[in-house]
Amino acid sequence: MLKVNISSLRVLQMLQLLFEKDYTMNELMAALSKVSNERCSNFLVSKYINTCRFCGIDIQKIDGKYTLLKLPFGMEFSDDVLSLFDEIKQYSANMRLGKNIRAYNSLLSKINKRSDRYYAKIEPPADDKNIQAFEFAIENGWKINMKLVSDGKETSILCEPLELSCDGDKLVIIVNLNGERTKILYDDVVSISVSDIKSSGNILSTSVIFRLRNTLARRYTLRPDEKVVGIDDDGSITVLNKTEDKQSLLNRLLKYDSMCELVSPRAYKKEMKSLIDNTLANYGK
Repeated sequence: MLKVNISSLRVLQMLQLLFEKDYTMNELMAALSKVSNERCSNFLVSKYINTCRFCGIDIQKIDGKYTLLKLPFGMEFSDDVLSLFDEIKQYSANMRLGKNIRAYNSLLSKINKRSDRYYAKIEPPADDKNIQAFEFAIENGWKINMKLVSDGKETSILCEPLELSCDGDKLVIIVNLNGERTKILYDDVVSISVSDIKSSGNILSTSVIFRLRNTLARRYTLRPDEKVVGIDDDGSITVLNKTEDKQSLLNRLLKYDSMCELVSPRAYKKEMKSLIDNTLANYGK
């Protein structure tokens, strides 16, 4: 039967906790007691911390919290991985995506504890109040008031925030506007403020059904939020798409020409017909 040294196990459990976040002494005692299913006193936790320090593990008390700064065993990264770090850092900074930046900084914090090199964090712009308001509204279930400028004209809308995303190298915000999933370029946003109106609480998901024929049906690659819901005898497939932005989806389906038929919803079919008519009009047909 495998024998376990309880004190050694507690030290490893404590290290695992400190690797994830910083703790005050009381918080660390409570967390370790929960993990180990036994009461861990101030005396025991202090002994575990001193044991780690004796072994070369750098644990410091910073701003009242015990922080794991460095482990004695390092990790080397290839040039490709280092290049990827820089690309993610630059991308996150350019896109001003607060949650992505926080996630990236959390990853770097863990890497810094295991690496012989220090990788600098990035911080979201302190003055980007619009992104902060947008994320706050999502997290707390409020609608937002937005002021937009397009072609020199300013408009105000009340909508439900859904997510931050990207369109190429442009930052976009996705909102529920009058029951429709709508994409807005962040460059067009003048201001965002949190309203006093609660969101519906429902994630907007417009289900779109289209049918693909001939060679397109055989070589079509499903998107992440698509699934085949029907296969005809002639090999045609019926596809359900749930979350793609309306305009992006319609433009994509338009490229498939006669090998694609938009089945529903009716509003999308009407807009697709308008796109086709406008395209034909450009060629005098």
